[in-house]
Amino acid sequence: MDWIVNRTSHRGYFGLTVGDVTFTDLDYADDVSLLASMLEVVVLALEILQEESSQLGLEINWSKTKLQAFDDSISHPPKVSIHGHEVDVVDSFVYFRSCIDRFKS
Repeated sequence: MDWIVNRTSHRGYFGLTVGDVTFTDLDYADDVSLLASMLEVVVLALEILQEESSQLGLEINWSKTKLQAFDDSISHPPKVSIHGHEVDVVDSFVYFRSCIDRFKS
């Protein structure tokens, strides 16, 4: 999985920068969270991820795929289409039993 994500990040810049460090993803085995500062960028990253994965015979489970946008200054659609698959744009998701919520508590 790391190999696929590395090839994906080299083809299109995505990630979040904290200080001098850029984080592009959180991954463990076959679970991946891609990180990007804009919704459009993560959509592009998922398109590239699908292309890279398909070369190895792997597929993205689109029914489990969710997008989360943190920018409150822009209205985001409830769904986006990626290679013909409808993907939900959500306010929160669970990653390894931790709720990742875009709202501050």
